[in-house]
Amino acid sequence: MTSESMNICTNIKQYCLLCDHHVSYRPICDDCLSDLPGLSNPCRRCAIDLPVTSKYQYCKNCITQPPIIKRTVAAFNFLFPINLIIAQIKNEQYKIHLTWLAQALSNNINQQSDYLLPQALIPVPISKLKRFKKGYNQTDRLATCISQSLNIKVDGELVRKTRDTQAQAQLNAKERKTNLKKAFHVNKNNYAHLAIVDDVMTTGATANEIATALKASGVGQVDLWVLARTPL
Repeated sequence: MTSESMNICTNIKQYCLLCDHHVSYRPICDDCLSDLPGLSNPCRRCAIDLPVTSKYQYCKNCITQPPIIKRTVAAFNFLFPINLIIAQIKNEQYKIHLTWLAQALSNNINQQSDYLLPQALIPVPISKLKRFKKGYNQTDRLATCISQSLNIKVDGELVRKTRDTQAQAQLNAKERKTNLKKAFHVNKNNYAHLAIVDDVMTTGATANEIATALKASGVGQVDLWVLARTPL
């Protein structure tokens, strides 16, 4: 692992990144952490927040039309201030936020005692053109931080994006499903269980397309780990 990779996962600031309160070597204070929009009763398949009174583990859509993703884990709902913070980390200047966001997601995963961890993490790839323009891919760095926390390797070479596509955020739900068709290539592999790592899940179109390609290559189970889930 490079020194740069180590540095992005190590936070030595003495003040909360959100309120500037003194917290001594922790990225955010307890008060700010407790105020963030966590999920109370997420669907195990797509992580949409179910009513707290619901006795079911899955939402209606996942029961009637199960997605190819076996399990989705999200750290937060995509609401204020998480939505603004994630928008910032797409700019490399704010990559420090990846530290505590990745730790929050890792903590969530660790708390699920019935969950068998995957063999490797697959960061959502971007095209060569987009990487050239941006200079970095935030999902690569997010996966690196989670990898350190959970001791799971990152395989950033297994899946590659073969063509440039429109940004999913600019499209409606129907357009998202067709925008990424056959946009990903999966190398030969012997994996049985993998987890895709992304920042936000909205319709799940990106993860489903990657998961479809992974399953076609012989992977038995594909999960999705995201920082935030967009509410319905």
